[in-house]
Amino acid sequence: MIMGRIIIAMTSFMMLELMFFPVAANEKTSVGKSGYLVPRYVSLAKNIVNVRTGPDGKYPIIWVFKKAGLPVKVIAEYKDWRKIVDSEGATGWIWGPLLSSKRTGLIIAEQQPLLKEPEMGQPVAVIAEAGVIGKIRRCQYGWCELNVDGFKGWLRQGNFWGTLDGESLD
Repeated sequence: MIMGRIIIAMTSFMMLELMFFPVAANEKTSVGKSGYLVPRYVSLAKNIVNVRTGPDGKYPIIWVFKKAGLPVKVIAEYKDWRKIVDSEGATGWIWGPLLSSKRTGLIIAEQQPLLKEPEMGQPVAVIAEAGVIGKIRRCQYGWCELNVDGFKGWLRQGNFWGTLDGESLD
């Protein structure tokens, strides 16, 4: 199970530099059988979600997610099944109704400062540790506003896992 915690910033200090994880070049998207774009990010709708080797309940379970809200990337579709990749690069098939269109982001670095405004050098609103999941409120110009347990702040898209490169969300 992925665990994490948030740290409330007690003082406002200017950020000299944010850690940046390289993101893939713009991915080509297409419309899947569901009518939604592939690839796309979704989140787990249930606390227990089986991941299988193929798109049917008869295929073996290769692992089990145990955290609702965890973001996963849909990379293929077959009937009601979605092939996903997780933040660690593992792939498998999940039955579509176990996925939610609610967008979330996973903090993957040791600690990430979420800023009060979407611009370098802004004061820190909150610091989130690796494993923390935040609700993505919106994304624009390479920044996303996340809500982490009621604390809101902005983070560069490359500093968490859960959005396509350059994706905008309202």
